[in-house]
Order: sequence, then C-alpha cells, then structure tokens
Amino acid sequence: MGLKTQISERIRCQLSLSLHAIIEMMNDSLSDDDVRDVIDSGTQLNNDTGDGDKYKKGCITVIADNKPCHYNVITTWKEGENNHSPKDKNYRRNRYQRRKRKDLCTRCEKGTLQQGEYPLEISGKVHGLFEGFRCSNCGMIYFSEKSTPEIRKIIIGFDMRPLDPTELILLLLASSTRPVKGAISLMKSTFLLFKEKLSEFNIPALSPNYIPYYYGPYSFDIDQSLYSLEEEGLIIIKGKRSSNKESFALTKKGQEKAKKIFDSLPEDFKDHLRSWRRGLDEMGNDGILKDVYKKYEEYTVKSKIKNKVLPEWARKRA
Repeated sequence: MGLKTQISERIRCQLSLSLHAIIEMMNDSLSDDDVRDVIDSGTQLNNDTGDGDKYKKGCITVIADNKPCHYNVITTWKEGENNHSPKDKNYRRNRYQRRKRKDLCTRCEKGTLQQGEYPLEISGKVHGLFEGFRCSNCGMIYFSEKSTPEIRKIIIGFDMRPLDPTELILLLLASSTRPVKGAISLMKSTFLLFKEKLSEFNIPALSPNYIPYYYGPYSFDIDQSLYSLEEEGLIIIKGKRSSNKESFALTKKGQEKAKKIFDSLPEDFKDHLRSWRRGLDEMGNDGILKDVYKKYEEYTVKSKIKNKVLPEWARKRA
C-alpha cells in the first residue's frame, strides 16, 4: 500500500479541533474540508522544532497530531498572496511543535488525552458541554468534529471576535502605564480578568484553560503566550523569572498593538478596567492571591502555599 493510499485512509477517520484551531479557521475562512484536503493531499513537511505533524498545501498549513484513526488539529493558518497573514504569528507555527513523545499531550508533554464531554467556556461562562478530548494535566481540549458546528454557531453569535490569551495579556498591560510586578500576580490578574471582568461586560474571550496548580489557578496558554509575546517584541520581561521580582510591560510596538485592542472595547468597560487595575496594583501580590483563594477554592486543591495565603479559619473553607 502506497503512502498516498495510507494517508487517504487515515483522513477518513475523525478530526478533533482545539478551540484555538476553530477560531483560527473562522478567522481565515477555512472549513473542515479545507483542513481535510491539506492533510489528505498536501505535502507532509519535517519539523525542525519537534515531532509535530505539519502539512502544507498552497497557502494553508495545518499542525495536527496523528493518533490511530484520529487527527487532533492543533492549529492552522493561511498565508496571503504576497506575505503571511497578520494572524500567522510565530507562536502559531512553533507553539505545539516541541514535544518528544507523541503518546503525550502536545503542549505539556505530561498528560494523556481523555475522552468525554467538556465545557465550552467563554469569558468565565459555560456555553454547554461538548464531546471531545482533554489533557489530564494541562486541561487543553480538542472538540470532536461532531461538536464543532454547534461551537461555531455559538462563537458567531457574539458581537465581536473572542479575545485569545495573548490579547488578554495585552489588554491587562494596556490598562495601566505601570508594569505588572510578579509572575503570580500576572497569572492571577489574567484569571480574574477572564473569570469576572470580561463576563461582567459581555466581552467574549477564549478560555486559557486554567487548572488548579501549585500556586492556585494556572494556565499553560497564558505562560506560553507571555514568552511568545516577548519573542515578537511586544512585551519586555525583566527580573528573576517566575518570581515576585519579575515584571511585565509593553514595548512601544506592544503599546501600538494593545491600543488597538483596548480602543475597540466599550468606553464603560475601559474606564472600569483602568480603575480595577489600579485596585490590583494597590492590593499587590499577597492581596491578589488572597482574593483569588477566597473566591475560587476549587483552584486551591493543589496549592503549596494555601497555609501562607489564608488564615486558619479561611483554610477550612478553601
């Protein structure tokens, strides 16, 4: 049996798509059939950055994990006639192509994908449970091909395109002229922005897939987006990494990009966001942690610092 026949047979199997891939397909006007066609009849390329399965046909590139009788589509992009699409960012090409073992989750390389029904969460609100696969460690979800039409309908129903994790970070940094100080503060601030503020003003944003971790809610999406933004020259990160002395600020290039996002949002939200961000800066790292730990006890179950963050009477509740 030739390679072409083998590929053709494999592509008849199921496709599952990450929410990131679904949004990018909508952005670039790509259908499931377009993705199928690229994997089916496109050229399979080697990845210099890892073991990811990379397929290209014409101006379309697809990154997908090939499982037995299954393709997990991680991301895809479409290039313009003369240059790359504005949405063809470096992190989209490299973000998921660094794993060493194909039996593990592409992103975290620790968990396995488990089949079930999982929530579609937009700005802290759950819009239904859908069939798919989720990593047992980092929480990344691939929605089944059967689920994606309904998910697309939900996304189309919003008044604006949902913000992605990189835009959440840019929005947080654009809300003040002061840098965010502390890696934990940044992670928890984006968590509160996603869970509370965007939901309060009905501004859609893709879930960064927060999970309970050693210091409370943590997102691999936010962590990876930070360093992708740094690589693109949009933010500058100073100080000791992953410490309270680490600081995050926009570069001039980042300010221009963040301003476009910020200016596209309603005036009442922008005013509220500036005030809210001032409050976070005044609370500091300890205050933000206490606020998150008191409100979201389900994210503290793995915490190593719960005893330090909360008084004894509050620990019994959290």
